[in-house]
Amino acid sequence: MANVDIGFALNYMYVTLVNITPEENTPTWAWVGPGITDLTNDRSEKTDENEDYSTGGNTETTVTGVTASTSVSGNRLIGDPFQDWLASIEECFGSERRTQRRIVSPTGEVIQDEITVKDIVVSGPNGAASDKQAISCTFARNDTPQLVSEAKGTHLPATVAADAVSVVVGSTESVKPTVTPATASDWCLYAIEDTSIARVTADGTVEGVKAGTTRLAIKCAAKPSVRVTVDVTVTAS
Repeated sequence: MANVDIGFALNYMYVTLVNITPEENTPTWAWVGPGITDLTNDRSEKTDENEDYSTGGNTETTVTGVTASTSVSGNRLIGDPFQDWLASIEECFGSERRTQRRIVSPTGEVIQDEITVKDIVVSGPNGAASDKQAISCTFARNDTPQLVSEAKGTHLPATVAADAVSVVVGSTESVKPTVTPATASDWCLYAIEDTSIARVTADGTVEGVKAGTTRLAIKCAAKPSVRVTVDVTVTAS
């Protein structure tokens, strides 16, 4: 089977992650996806304009800085890790509004930056009586994005495979899917069938909640139709 190029990337093929435990040493990455209907970037540049006798009457413009932000909007999904965290900081100020964001490209490139979350609207009714509760916020970028992972290539995923997961209550286990071809992004999205038995973070870390069995759905971010489901067994000890 020939490798298929990404071509024109669609917006859903990009994955936005936010660290919802910025006060801890180990980040907890949550997917800014469920319930979110729109992510819109805005950039404004600061410039210095100068003209003197050497420019022949023309203005010389130098870009001296960039203000970058992303507006986030959608519908409230109670129980979603990112949205629940957003609600928890709605009445907070200062450093409690600062965290880290990662953006995963369809090529597999991962960049990270520091952001301040502002203009949060989560709590209470917001809209017509029979509408879903609307939510919104803005990610204001505070620094220059840093490269976390190089791009894997420009091909779409063709297959994904993963082993069954066994984990002890209160412990964690990392899921490491295998995606082909090697030139496709190996970033995947995860969902646990029964979250009373186990939970999973956006980077594939499964935590045992109580003894039992459930299933973990794994799909490729760059091509969600490429997916696999594996068993998850949680033991008491």
